[in-house]
Amino acid sequence: DMFWQRIDGSDQPGPRQQSHVFSLDAICDISQKWTLGGKLGFRPGKSAPDAALPLVQNDASLVVLNARYHLTNQWDLLLEGRALQATQAGFSEFGALATAYRQVGQNVTLGLGYNFGSFSDDLNDLSQDDQGVFLNLVAKF
Repeated sequence: DMFWQRIDGSDQPGPRQQSHVFSLDAICDISQKWTLGGKLGFRPGKSAPDAALPLVQNDASLVVLNARYHLTNQWDLLLEGRALQATQAGFSEFGALATAYRQVGQNVTLGLGYNFGSFSDDLNDLSQDDQGVFLNLVAKF
């Protein structure tokens, strides 16, 4: 049993890659209620859909823009737009997500959201199966 290789409920090992990821994140409080943010990412690297095929160049870049509204002391709403471009694969995808965050105590924030796109903001994730509901837990120490 190759359980340790299971990816997304499949017994297949899935895609493989050799890459580096460079990213820059920025946020700016523009008022007491609004925070704007963004992310730029670039992944130079090689990938293959499985172990049987050779690695080929597969560079990708990501742009993320978001706006967070501080509804109350304990609640935030986040809207985010994303653009992913895979250079050698010859495609661009656009996505969006919406999240509601609730502060739980001094150090924990819990978010529940929906990703309307098929990709995440993790450039190492080659699966393109990230659409749907997600839970985000943020802890500060």
